[in-house]
Amino acid sequence: MPLLLCPNCQVGMREVERRGVVLDVCPQCGGVWLDRGELEKLLAEAKEANRAHEEKWGTYPHGEGKPYRKKKGFLEIFDLFD
Repeated sequence: MPLLLCPNCQVGMREVERRGVVLDVCPQCGGVWLDRGELEKLLAEAKEANRAHEEKWGTYPHGEGKPYRKKKGFLEIFDLFD
């Protein structure tokens, strides 16, 4: 029996690891539950990814000269079922 039930649909949630963080995900509705400290870990990962992006592409004041390449955000970690 799962340790955590989805607060939305009461289905047992499953654990999924993304970028070193274990997330509890509902297989029915796709809801995600973050334990203490996990959001901070994800935000730190996003800041690091942004820093790496700026090192590669530079910063662009006022949106001028941005590259065509779409910048990936930290929310891509929630694409759990790819």
